[in-house]
Amino acid sequence: MIFFAAAGAVLLPPVIFLLILQARRMRRLAAQVSEGALFRNMVNQVRDVAVTMHDMADGGRVIFANDAACLHFGVSRETLLTWRPPNWNPTVGAADIAALYRKLKHGDSDTLETMHRIATGDLVPVEVMLLCQVHEGAPVIIAYTRDIRARKAEEARRLAYERAEGYAHDLNERKRLEALLQRREHSYRTLVENLPDPLFRYDTECRRTYVSPAVERATGKPASELVGRTPADAPLVAGAQNERLLADIRHVLASGKPVVSEMAYQAPDGRLRQFQNHFGPEFDANGAVTGVLSIMRDITELKRLETLMRKREEEFRALVENSPDIISRYDLDCRRVYTNPRGVASLGGDLARILGTTPADLPGGEPGARYLEAIGDVIAQGKERSIELEWRTGGPETCLHVRMCPEFDVHGRVSHVLAIGRDISEIDEYRRVIHRQAFSDALTGLPNRTLLSDRIRHAIADAAYHGHQFGLMMLDLDHFKEINDTMGHGAGDALLRMAAQRLQASVRPYDTVARLGGDEFSVLLPNMRKGDDLATVAGKILHELAEPFEVEGQELFVSCSIGIAMYPDDSTGFDALYKYADSAMYHAKQMGRNNFQFYQPEFTRRSQDRLELEAALRRAQKRGELMLYYQPQIELQSGGMVSAEALLRWRRDGYGIVAPDRFIPAAEVCGLIIGIGEWVLRTACGDVVRWNQGRAVPVRVAVNLSTRQFVRNDLAGSVRRILEETGCDPAWLELEITESLLLEDSREVAATLEALHGMGLSISIDDFGTGYSALSYLNRFPVSQLKIDRSFVQGVPAERDKCELVKAMLSIAAALRLETVAEGVETAEQAEYLMAHGCRLAQGYLFGKPMPLAQFGALLLEQDAPVQ
Repeated sequence: MIFFAAAGAVLLPPVIFLLILQARRMRRLAAQVSEGALFRNMVNQVRDVAVTMHDMADGGRVIFANDAACLHFGVSRETLLTWRPPNWNPTVGAADIAALYRKLKHGDSDTLETMHRIATGDLVPVEVMLLCQVHEGAPVIIAYTRDIRARKAEEARRLAYERAEGYAHDLNERKRLEALLQRREHSYRTLVENLPDPLFRYDTECRRTYVSPAVERATGKPASELVGRTPADAPLVAGAQNERLLADIRHVLASGKPVVSEMAYQAPDGRLRQFQNHFGPEFDANGAVTGVLSIMRDITELKRLETLMRKREEEFRALVENSPDIISRYDLDCRRVYTNPRGVASLGGDLARILGTTPADLPGGEPGARYLEAIGDVIAQGKERSIELEWRTGGPETCLHVRMCPEFDVHGRVSHVLAIGRDISEIDEYRRVIHRQAFSDALTGLPNRTLLSDRIRHAIADAAYHGHQFGLMMLDLDHFKEINDTMGHGAGDALLRMAAQRLQASVRPYDTVARLGGDEFSVLLPNMRKGDDLATVAGKILHELAEPFEVEGQELFVSCSIGIAMYPDDSTGFDALYKYADSAMYHAKQMGRNNFQFYQPEFTRRSQDRLELEAALRRAQKRGELMLYYQPQIELQSGGMVSAEALLRWRRDGYGIVAPDRFIPAAEVCGLIIGIGEWVLRTACGDVVRWNQGRAVPVRVAVNLSTRQFVRNDLAGSVRRILEETGCDPAWLELEITESLLLEDSREVAATLEALHGMGLSISIDDFGTGYSALSYLNRFPVSQLKIDRSFVQGVPAERDKCELVKAMLSIAAALRLETVAEGVETAEQAEYLMAHGCRLAQGYLFGKPMPLAQFGALLLEQDAPVQ
């Protein structure tokens, strides 16, 4: 350290010449092993020598310091590692540092005395020995510094004594100095001989002049067999490696430049170990090469790890490069920095054009914009995200499920985004096929009865919420059977298709025209302000259908009879609207066909009935007339009961049990459903807590949630409060929602579902398969279970179409890792079919009807009773 002397620095007397020679032997060793843990420990054991390493490319900054150096300067290691020579010797400048490096860069050493300013501000006399080395390709200087205050004091005392006494050469003083030199030499030798890395010293004839003890530990060869002999006389490696070793030594002797090479040595246990050899020149005072110092470092484990890493990298690269998925990596600007071959092919095949682009560039359009936004969200939030994209790049459209994961740097900040896109086009097409089969008429392509029913339910919910009216038409082609019988089914089918097209042309784009079967159609017209609007549409339909049809070269004339029911004037119930519109259609037929008729109910009586039902329902809550029935849900494989669905019943005074489909819609309309729903949830939670007391395997309870509970109430807060008050474990509670709720796709609904899921609750979709386009929402909401509607189960296994639909639903659920429950299982054949195709849970009359609490409790006890 300074190591850098100001003007007037004093050179050492000849007595420490041996110390300089010993230091020269160590200069290459220290630089190569300075970062090893064993070297650091050894150097830190030297208490009277401050050892530091300096980066000459950074103005001599300290890059290593032992404990003695920290004590010498009186500062912490962290502080010392920021210091440069001017910190302890202000008289030293950049020119001095450069001059010193030029002097030492050929591998020579220098020893000098100078002054160091330490943390206290005192100037301390020091003796500094300097070695120049190359460390990891960069020039460094190693400084060995001794505090010589005691020696200076002794020299001053001796000088005073000599001046006073005239005594110049005291024998005892010479002995003391010699002993001091021996101690120092012993200290350096101890340092070198305890290094873990083998060390050799060669003369100009390539003879070994020194071999450290670590050589015998590494090769099994004692120093006595090696010292004084060349590698050719006493080889440690065989053949070409030994020739290369000699060539490296000769190259250093000839060029005066260091050499690094790797060789394999045989260890005493017979195994080959890899070593990295560092050969460095030694110079005399005139700059001539006087020998070579060689340090060997065992890199066997490093090589093993490098090989293992290369193998793992090759394995992972092979997996990625050959993956059928699209794998891409994006930087913080959402630009592609890597895309595997599958991704390159999907984007046109030109890797150079693809790299550096964003999804907005390729594939571009609306999917690219969505993709770009999703990547930005992952970067901003540091959380995974998944989306589905319709991807087209010149070829057929592809449906991709893309999962994006953030990658973090060492500081915990997002550095990249890894995106894996899986082609789910087949699944998507399967979903579309299922949807078409389930909700479309095969002949005309119109919605079928199932889809119409679902849209009527949506219209009812929407109209009830917003206070709208809507109309439902039922129409029948007059005398169609005669055309069918006369011209055949082919002509009849053609006529039906043309009639369907004219019906669609007669209504608004958002109205629904459905074929119910045969020659019967239905038209749903939401948000109609008055009956006159419906009459106008009906008149237009009659006019369009009155125009001639050309079928198989013949002009055919047909008319139709139309019946109209209005919501809410005629009814607020789904079945009633169907029935009233159908009744009006038959009335139109009785009136001579080719006309339309509005349903004419006894409006006053019906209104009074609704008011009476609402009032009775309000009293029912206070009187305790509401109760819960429970229907078991069975694990098909074991036959054991795992859960139960809570079903609301009303025992109305003087009327007996009132069916849920009669009073629940009324409760929805008048808003009572919120209070009733909270009561149902609280009661069910309390019951399941009592059931599970002392049970080894708890049962769960499923509770239906109304759409109104999501829209008009703090549902998440209510559920959390009820769980806390009843002590119900969230894992015991399942919440069932309808597909119509997902169709709203509102932020409020999504936030509520996420909050419920975050509590540990399971979310189940009730009556799955009867909704409209809900499949696309399954991966966007935290849904864990699908309940297959009884309308599909009833046709299993006799009806092929129903079987295919059920299998498709079970396949989709399995692909999305969702649990399935089949509703309405009434026969053993249905149960066997469902179990064979992957359905785990089922409920229905085969396993038990809905039953009161006491009866269900007895059933639980019976199941828990040991088999005699």
